Amino acid sequence: MLLLNRKPINLTTMKKTFAILLLPLLTLLLAISCDKGTGGKSTLLPNISGAAGEVVLTMSSGVINESFGENFKGILEEEYPMLPQSEPLFSLAMVPTSSFSSIFKTHRNIIIVKVGEEFKKAQIVPQRDIWAAPQLVINVVGPTYPAIEELLKKDKDKLVQMIEQAERDRVIQNATKYEAEGLRNLINKNFDVSMIFPKGYVLRLDTTNFVWVSYETPTTSQGVFIYEYPYTDPNTFTVESLVNKRDEFLKKYVPGPTEGTYMITETIVPPKFQSLMFKNRYFGQLRGLWDVHNHPMGGAFISLTTVDEVNNRVITVDGYVFAPKLKKRNYMRQVEALMLNIQIAGDVENKE
Repeated sequence: MLLLNRKPINLTTMKKTFAILLLPLLTLLLAISCDKGTGGKSTLLPNISGAAGEVVLTMSSGVINESFGENFKGILEEEYPMLPQSEPLFSLAMVPTSSFSSIFKTHRNIIIVKVGEEFKKAQIVPQRDIWAAPQLVINVVGPTYPAIEELLKKDKDKLVQMIEQAERDRVIQNATKYEAEGLRNLINKNFDVSMIFPKGYVLRLDTTNFVWVSYETPTTSQGVFIYEYPYTDPNTFTVESLVNKRDEFLKKYVPGPTEGTYMITETIVPPKFQSLMFKNRYFGQLRGLWDVHNHPMGGAFISLTTVDEVNNRVITVDGYVFAPKLKKRNYMRQVEALMLNIQIAGDVENKE
């Protein structure tokens, strides 16, 4: 029989063959895992699970449905600002500690509440990439439940911002890894500004002082305008001034779907203004709704405006979302993340 006539196995040759076959596999595994951790760090952890904007909150079953649990729920499910329809900041899943199994541990955003004598004071302690990557795990700990409740009254914004920042970081990490070709160079050439956009974003319009890039699908549109104008008015950072200048550019450069239509700022619900210090630079932020003049079409927008004192100019980045049949929170968060990654020339070395 053929089996009886086989030559003896050479163990040395077998080991060499196995090593040759194994090397490409190891190389592939390292390539897959090299940059998926938080901040692009190397890790062999599995990918995170869960959709953008989701949060798993775990605590003792004895308080999960009481006022203590409701406090967390109220903070995390507060209404997302300035959307056409009401949506919560985050989609929350509350899980008793006894049920917090491996199926939940790979989630993108996890809040773990612990109470015990070993904790001298109530505090919020973030960790990264514990069970998956890129993952945020927030430990909210304290000696008693009332102590944690007092902490939440004081630091609820800190808790929200940690999750917001983690979501933004993931967007930027993805945009950096899968960057659209040419857009960064074009924007830098036009405005002396650096911005990163992921693949799918394309140039819609390029003038001397106005650039429009967008990502289009059959059901959504996400876009960013970048424009500049001379800094001549000390009242630039008012709602009225920013809206007037916004509408001036939109009327000129952003036509609607039919003749005589164009994008405008909705003022029946006035935009909300907020001052921001970001990357050691002052920005005036507007959140509001946009409309199309003489056409039933609209959505949400956010804009960031700053003064470039060196060149005596005002720079605005303005992001919008159009998703008439879908929820808009996650789309807005993606656009906002891309905008907040802006770097003005001369500010590159500044850190937030």
